[in-house]
This record gives sequence, C-alpha cells and structure tokens, in this order.
Amino acid sequence: MPDHDSRGLESPARADASPPDYPPKDGRREWIELTAFQRDCLEAVARRERDGKACYPSGITWTLERRYPTVSRARLEPNLRALVGRELLAKRDGPDERVTAYGLTGAGRALLIQRAERLAVLCDLRGDSDRNG
Repeated sequence: MPDHDSRGLESPARADASPPDYPPKDGRREWIELTAFQRDCLEAVARRERDGKACYPSGITWTLERRYPTVSRARLEPNLRALVGRELLAKRDGPDERVTAYGLTGAGRALLIQRAERLAVLCDLRGDSDRNG
C-alpha cells in the first residue's frame, strides 16, 4: 500500500506556469491570479522605472528587500519569468548578455493602473479636479 494519499490529483502548478485559459477575459481575475510576491515584483519594476533606475534582478531584489527581509535569486527569477510569460513584464537587453533587464509592458502597466483605480474608488479618493468642483 502506498504511503501517500494523492488519489490521482495533479501536482500544484509551477510558479512560472500560466493557467490554461490565460489570458483571462476580464482584468479583475488577472490580478488575483498572481501571487502576492509577483504583484510586489510588478510594483518594484514600476517603482524603479518611475525613479529612472535600471530594472536588473539585483536592483529589483534591493527594492523588494524593503518589504521582504531577504529575496533569493531562486525565488525572484521564476517569478519574473512567470510575469514575462503572462506578458506583464518584458525582457530587455542588459549591459552584456549575462544580465537581463526587465520592464513593464503595456499590459503590466494597465494592470497596475486598474488596481490603483479600484483601490482609489474603494477608499473614496478623488483627483484634485473632483475636490475643487
């Protein structure tokens, strides 16, 4: 008798695997299908781009370590690959062939904007033009 109880269930999906029905039809599902760490990676790349900083894995790690005590390369790289696979990040040329840079795609930026807008509505935040009118 086997000492496991898998009962024919499939193993969990890898971090870099996309669901079979990807991309989803509505943007709301896409956000919740990402892990919290993947969401934080997207935000870290957006923050670095906004500040004019390079988006190499080492820089992304440095930005993430503000929130996480340590970020290993073994954790970061599969999650960056998953975001590239979902077309939310794009690989860019680094200073040499050994270094990969990342950047937000239009879809990645749109996803972050959608999330920010939903949170703004939820928190009843309005733009300056709404407050003056």
